[in-house]
Amino acid sequence: MGQLKHDGRATQNGVSAPAAQAIVKGDLYRINGWTGFALKTIGASDTLRTLDLEISSERIWYVKLPAALAPAIGDPLYWTAGAGFKRGDTDLQAAAAGAPVAKVEEVKDANGYCAVRALNIG
Repeated sequence: MGQLKHDGRATQNGVSAPAAQAIVKGDLYRINGWTGFALKTIGASDTLRTLDLEISSERIWYVKLPAALAPAIGDPLYWTAGAGFKRGDTDLQAAAAGAPVAKVEEVKDANGYCAVRALNIG
């Protein structure tokens, strides 16, 4: 007989943020193979580097996009080439590269923020 472990909307037991890398709550990241929204802030000099990511596609978050990126509603977003740690404000692109990691729900505003939902399909 099976039983529910948890709702699956966030990582459980944490992912490890890279050393000397600031993590901002609510921003989009790829850490340890997961794409998701940081559920806490970690300073660049903090020694405790563990956090959880919301990985569900059910909720929509406002995230900062790279300055040159101006996607339309419904556009998929992709991580730039290369393995390892990625952050939404510097490493998202519209050009197809592997599986999409987010879908645009609202266009980018004047402050560089865009509403997206995470896609963990790849």
